[in-house]
Amino acid sequence: MTDDEMPEGKAVRPFAVPITGKFAEAAAGVLKSYREKAENGFPDGAPAAGSPFMTDIETMTAMAEPEATARRSLHSMLIDIVGLSFNTALDHVRALEHDIVRDPAPVWSPLVSARAVLESCLFLEYLIDPSISCGLRLARCSGLWRKDTDHAAKAARVFGPEEHAQAAHMDAYVTRALADAKVLERRNAKGTLVGYEVDGDTAPLDFSITERARTALPSWIPMPYGLLSGAAHSRPWMTDRARMAGMDTGAGLVGEAATVMTALMVAMASLEMSLRAWQGYFGCDLGETLTELEGHFRHGQLYLLAMAHAVES
Repeated sequence: MTDDEMPEGKAVRPFAVPITGKFAEAAAGVLKSYREKAENGFPDGAPAAGSPFMTDIETMTAMAEPEATARRSLHSMLIDIVGLSFNTALDHVRALEHDIVRDPAPVWSPLVSARAVLESCLFLEYLIDPSISCGLRLARCSGLWRKDTDHAAKAARVFGPEEHAQAAHMDAYVTRALADAKVLERRNAKGTLVGYEVDGDTAPLDFSITERARTALPSWIPMPYGLLSGAAHSRPWMTDRARMAGMDTGAGLVGEAATVMTALMVAMASLEMSLRAWQGYFGCDLGETLTELEGHFRHGQLYLLAMAHAVES
């Protein structure tokens, strides 16, 4: 943030003040309103003709069997994952709304919740990116599916033989399903699986969250992932600020309004990114919703700036 000049002539950094109860209530209300607009802004109706979604369906339908059915099944799972990711993001936003208003006031936890929102939305955007081909989309989904089975297998070693057997069954099922869909494995010189290829398009097993956030988030928000990770992993370069802020008053760790505002911006930007990806892929008109969200964010930012720096009477 940059220094600004308040009406009284005192130089301050916007939002670099302790969280007050009034500010917290206002911030939670702004975020809740934004979340409800995003959640309820989808129009009724089927995907538009000529949309990337319909193009994908037409491409798979034109293939010979059993490959066509296998790929449509993989694509259906992809769409289920997208819906699950968006609902998960909304759940994390609701958690953030409650965290903001708790007593004592939060310190770094809003940024951790915001990170969860961002990662859920990036998962969605990665899969329904409207600019990519059907082959690349299926290759990306295949990589994430395989990665998920790997995580399940590692967890099963802790839980016991029954879970281990279930994980082995799932691994075999995924291997067979990808083979039926003509999804080709990509291996490095050591024979290690590193990704998949579909119709000449290739994708790794996973994606870099940092790089994806850098390219996919709206341009109005600075790259936030370093801050979110610093809070989640309790990096001293970042968390010591909360201790220093409380040393003068003996209050222990002190959370700042700037932390809450950053969390709100990340959550809002993540939901906007999801809606734009959804609009691009399914061809639905979310223009009115996106315009309302933009106005809500701008007005909310000014309102919360005033609330953060309000002088208690």
